[in-house]
Amino acid sequence: MNTKLIVALCLILLIILFTIQNAEVVTIQFLVWKLSVSRVLMIFFVFTIGVVVGWITNVWSRHRKSRN
Repeated sequence: MNTKLIVALCLILLIILFTIQNAEVVTIQFLVWKLSVSRVLMIFFVFTIGVVVGWITNVWSRHRKSRN
């Protein structure tokens, strides 16, 4: 069996287990807003924001270095 396929299947299994264990609803309160959302969706949203901020920081840093 292909190594990439085995790794991909293991990652999918871990993601499924993570999702099942974090399916409960949590309430997020920010200033006057309240939002009830699944914990796994909140974690995914925060992770996505972190990836986007990291990517923007990397692009900005490379742009500054290329200008100098």
